[in-house]
Amino acid sequence: MALEVKALETAVTGIVGIGVKVFGEFLAEDPLKTTKQQIYNWSESYVKNYLKRHSQIQILGMSQAISLDDIYTNVRMLDAETIKSLESVEGLEQLYREANQRGFGKKALAKQKGIAVANTEQYLCVLGGPGIGKTTYLRKVGLEALLRKVGSYGHEKIPVFLELKRFRDPNLNIEKSIVEEFETCGFPNPEKFTEHALKSGDLLILLDGLDEVPSDNFNQVVQAIKDFSDRYSENRFITSCRIAAYHTYFTGFKTVAIAEFDDDQIFDFIKNWFQADPNPQLTPEKKAEYANTIWEQLKTSESIGTKELSQTPLLLTFVCLVFRQKKTIIDNRAKLYAKALDILLEEWAKSKLLEENWEIYQDLSVELEKDMLASIAYVGFEEDKLFFEKDELAEQITAFLTDNLNAPKHLDANKVIDAIAVQQGIFIERATDIYSFSHLTLQEYLCAEYIREWDLTGKLVKNHANDERWREVFFLITGLKGRAAISLLEKLEGQTQELSEHPNVKRLLAWVKVKTSSAASDYSGEIKRVFTLILIFDLAIAIAHALDLDRAIALARDRDLTRDLARDLARDLARDRDLASPLARASARDSALARDSVSARDLARDRACVSTKFALDKQLITDVDFQPLISYLENSLEASNSSAEKLTSIICSSLDISPEFFDLSKDDVQVFTNYLSTCQLMIDCSKQASGLSAQQWEAIKQRMFSPPQSGTSI
Repeated sequence: MALEVKALETAVTGIVGIGVKVFGEFLAEDPLKTTKQQIYNWSESYVKNYLKRHSQIQILGMSQAISLDDIYTNVRMLDAETIKSLESVEGLEQLYREANQRGFGKKALAKQKGIAVANTEQYLCVLGGPGIGKTTYLRKVGLEALLRKVGSYGHEKIPVFLELKRFRDPNLNIEKSIVEEFETCGFPNPEKFTEHALKSGDLLILLDGLDEVPSDNFNQVVQAIKDFSDRYSENRFITSCRIAAYHTYFTGFKTVAIAEFDDDQIFDFIKNWFQADPNPQLTPEKKAEYANTIWEQLKTSESIGTKELSQTPLLLTFVCLVFRQKKTIIDNRAKLYAKALDILLEEWAKSKLLEENWEIYQDLSVELEKDMLASIAYVGFEEDKLFFEKDELAEQITAFLTDNLNAPKHLDANKVIDAIAVQQGIFIERATDIYSFSHLTLQEYLCAEYIREWDLTGKLVKNHANDERWREVFFLITGLKGRAAISLLEKLEGQTQELSEHPNVKRLLAWVKVKTSSAASDYSGEIKRVFTLILIFDLAIAIAHALDLDRAIALARDRDLTRDLARDLARDLARDRDLASPLARASARDSALARDSVSARDLARDRACVSTKFALDKQLITDVDFQPLISYLENSLEASNSSAEKLTSIICSSLDISPEFFDLSKDDVQVFTNYLSTCQLMIDCSKQASGLSAQQWEAIKQRMFSPPQSGTSI
């Protein structure tokens, strides 16, 4: 760690002050005739040794260790007692749906700054999932105590960092371990120094990784920590443990949990990560550019799952690595999630593997575990369940192991659950014996893997093409299938053909195709057709508002949503966000919409007028006379009144269209919505597939928004 001379001097002087106080009590009988200069030298040695061992951090993907201060992002703490509850599975499902958010956490929980908690609490137990930064937090507090920075850690203590996984002797002697820390730095008579420092309360004792203590010694280690903290109660203590492994072992300790990163912390971490990157070819300006670019990509709707995974330092580090390599994180997120899962299953687990879990990980291979998790994820999605009782999970795991030819049959399902929760953090215990996947993104990805593996795309399209909660699964399957995703798109097209058999949908699509097929517009056929559908919906909405009946107004709102979906389709088909700018501007005005039926009617006519002028200007339709309709709409806007009957008559005359096209029932509108939604899903999925045949996709687009074709099926 590159440390300024002044900072080093401050750290050494702090320890010297404690050293003089401690040694002062036995200087007279010290045969070495200890002097203040010697104490200074020993203190300097301890500071340098502590910095060497605990101020550097090896980041995933970086070839060399970097300064902890350079990468550290201030953490926030939650009161651990409020994280788990006694909720039922049904209660948790209801809370999740009422919250209308992807994350499983309780967003309303109060958070405290990490250093502030360490300042406040003399006895602190810090919990958190794998890779969330528990060890880094303890190291950071130790460094703040060592370096005596103003406004940081507020207690004059000497930090001593102990890794609990090294305590393999059941007869644990914490005091002896502290003695060894001082002895390493050349302190003379370290036993005497440790004894006096402990008795006078001059130490900050950092006990990292309670969950990594071998199970044979676990109870003895816990008891030793209790006894030690009671015996030397004037000192300050912080211990850490994975949240899934902790069961209120230290009643005198304040228990907190590290919260997942919020947006500000994610951005801070990204900036720190790129600035700390030792690559000499990256200038500070380029590093800042990368940080801003990745953050902008994370904020897009396409990256909602990636951002969800980025709430822990471990996986956010991986996301930064992907960006550094590819300069994007949006390209095929299915592959990104696959690698993130591998990190949890393999790389991170190996570095933290406990001996008692060795049998599980030795016999249950990564591929088998993936298959097992994918089965659980899929069953949960099919049953609309995100939370699982432990007994239910155990039954599914037992059934999987029993049914799979190559799976170990002797494993205890409950131990498997505990290992996955504690070691990998893929399961999280949300309430007593109730689990969920740590992130919805992981469940969606594993569900997609299961569907791809078992070739269930036909069933998926038939049952869930219009189900919003399955859309991300569709996208991930497309990414996983790559070039072969054309088969999924063809099944979705078959679904649209089935929906277009509805009489009113079929009739309208046939009219649209006839009216646009020879139009002079520069737009492609599918874009002309969808813009014409927007015009029809706008006119239907204007008629409904002109009727000024509650039922008509309610139906108009349904048509409004359908029309907006059609507009988004037009924009996405052309991959041009400004394509429908006149219509977009008209729609933007709807945000101020309709506090009463008069203003709603006026806005509907205004929007219909804009759409009609757009169709005329872009030459979307042949054999029509738009001018009488435009004149009527403009005059009725000025007069603030219109007759629904007169408006319908003018529309039908101008467009050469039957009034039946505008007499849409709620069922008609719902079928139209499902039809357009499936078309939108096709377009969105097409963006996720790598290597998709442009020719095959173009053929599908040319058939979009056309009447049903004979022989098409899913």
